Amino acid sequence: MRSVPLSVLYRPITAAPFERSGDYQEIPPCDVLKPYIRCFWGTPRPRTSSDTAGRLVIPDTCMDIIVRIKPSDHTVTAGFCAMDEHTYQSGGEESGAGLSTFGIRFFCWSAVLFSTESFRRTKNRAFDPDEFFRGITGELTEIVGRFHTLPERAGAAEKILLRRLNPNRLNGDLMNAVSDMIRYGGRMKISEIARRNALSERNMERIFSERIGVGPKTLSNLIRYQLVWQEVARGGADLLDMVEKYGYTDQAHLLNDFRFRHGMTPAQALQNARFGTL
Repeated sequence: MRSVPLSVLYRPITAAPFERSGDYQEIPPCDVLKPYIRCFWGTPRPRTSSDTAGRLVIPDTCMDIIVRIKPSDHTVTAGFCAMDEHTYQSGGEESGAGLSTFGIRFFCWSAVLFSTESFRRTKNRAFDPDEFFRGITGELTEIVGRFHTLPERAGAAEKILLRRLNPNRLNGDLMNAVSDMIRYGGRMKISEIARRNALSERNMERIFSERIGVGPKTLSNLIRYQLVWQEVARGGADLLDMVEKYGYTDQAHLLNDFRFRHGMTPAQALQNARFGTL
């Protein structure tokens, strides 16, 4: 039986998965890049003072290269956001006004396939993209300066990524372990995942640190949180059912974990996602 790709099995979402506005858009990559790129995203039009209140960024188990251009003086800034464990507020009056943004969102297991560097000690940090993707800042700067719509920018970025994609960097042990985490909803103990994949826990820790930037326990917990959030976002999720489904000890355990990751309760998170009220 043909296995389902992780990119199909697991589709992480943001804090505002229903948002479809001129200020923020997402589009999928081409078929060749779908196993590696969650989406291209951006704010094609410059943000005005009326839409710079800031954006809630949650741990979505993805990594992003973000390029921002200020049309008034053509100033360009770029950053690479590695794996993050916590929610924070981005944007705001000072950083958002007058900016047009273009982003590339990688699945956590795939960013390393476009880089020649180790991701060790990158957790909860942002970097110059060239530290991990040599020369990409200049290439993306040219794209955002030349093209003004998200589809145009994404199409041009795809050519860059296809040139950089190195499937030889794919690690089977990592992919099998991440697959177990997703298929079992973050419930499986790390020792059992290691045993199933004929790995020592120490070797598994090394592989995850090098290629994702977080340990297996952290990623497993983040995947569990993401799956809970996806159920909440779909509506009608019963907390008691999710306690059993995702291996929490009780409802308080689930709520505390969700608040730790999302910064609010599931009900508040759903209200924020639907109406943008923090």
